[in-house]
Amino acid sequence: MKKVFLISFLLIMSMSLLVGEIKFHGDGRVRPRLDQKFDENGKTSEDFYYFYWVRLWMDADLDDGWYFRTKLSTDGPADFVGKFGSPTFDGVRGWTADHAAHSGHRGIVRFNEVHFGRKTDKFGFSMGLLPFNALTNPEYDLHFYPVSKSDIPYYTLNNNAAAGFRGYYGVGPGRLNASLTVDNNTGNREVVDQRDQYSAFLNYEVPVGNMEIQPTLIASLGAEGDPSPVTAGFNFTPPKISGFSFQAGAYFTNQNASVENPVTNSGYLDLSNFAPEDSAAYTGKYNGPGVHAQLARKVGPGTVVGWIDYKTINIEDVSNSKNTTLMWLMYKYTVYKSDFGAFVLAPTYRQIRQKFGDHQYIRNKIELTMHFSFK
Repeated sequence: MKKVFLISFLLIMSMSLLVGEIKFHGDGRVRPRLDQKFDENGKTSEDFYYFYWVRLWMDADLDDGWYFRTKLSTDGPADFVGKFGSPTFDGVRGWTADHAAHSGHRGIVRFNEVHFGRKTDKFGFSMGLLPFNALTNPEYDLHFYPVSKSDIPYYTLNNNAAAGFRGYYGVGPGRLNASLTVDNNTGNREVVDQRDQYSAFLNYEVPVGNMEIQPTLIASLGAEGDPSPVTAGFNFTPPKISGFSFQAGAYFTNQNASVENPVTNSGYLDLSNFAPEDSAAYTGKYNGPGVHAQLARKVGPGTVVGWIDYKTINIEDVSNSKNTTLMWLMYKYTVYKSDFGAFVLAPTYRQIRQKFGDHQYIRNKIELTMHFSFK
């Protein structure tokens, strides 16, 4: 019986190898960081610590464009396992201290991407837990986290992914992309007037000469009393000039629905501490622009990458707007690279600066990322 089982197992594996290709690749990072925080009165805290993460992807190519992909990693902010010598992040219970001694804490591995579908030159679709390219696209942050103190909140808090559906289709000279995500699942049979929160994403990638222009739109819809912002704009990629690569974007968000409880989160829409304590008339309505500018250039053996984001959120019935500036400067140097992987060093300076009336918040992150990847 054991021989029959073994032969059957080997036969199934052989058939799998014939009809599809499975690849594994992954990466690991260690990131020492000096973390400084300031307010209008000066420095409020300073800490030095180490972040670390490990991620593993499995890609299955089923032929003719059909695929399956999953990512295993810790379900903590930005996939980080945590800090050396600190409790790990449990995606269900939050930061906990009930697993092991501090020096032996371990991350809990979860499926942080699970999606399948088909990709061709003309069209494609996918569904499941989908990744989003939000690291250098602040439109996601402006839409979902308009006043967050995190520098890249969608990437950090959502692990750069969301559950939903996605598709693209070649239209004219460009490509139309559409996505629908389920932001929260609060509807049920007992409460008939309660709806889930959804967000729709649309963008059209179109080349214009040596440039690429991408008009974009994000719209969220939920039950009455939930925020329903709409954010529109465009991304712009001009040709290289003197070795510099550029990217820019401009966006505008508008949230015109009256929010029942503006100091709590609704889906991914972070409205906590949005209004000052004296704004009793606050309705949760706001609007404001955001801009993004990024450049990169090879310098010496590595590449310098820098960008700046700025957004202003104007709050209805509140005299002051909330202004947020993010500056990011990084130098990426590949120490070693082969057919099997690479080791990259990336010293980075990040600063987020917010101003709301007389109140000011500044956070500096000075860090060195040591990045191993394998394939």
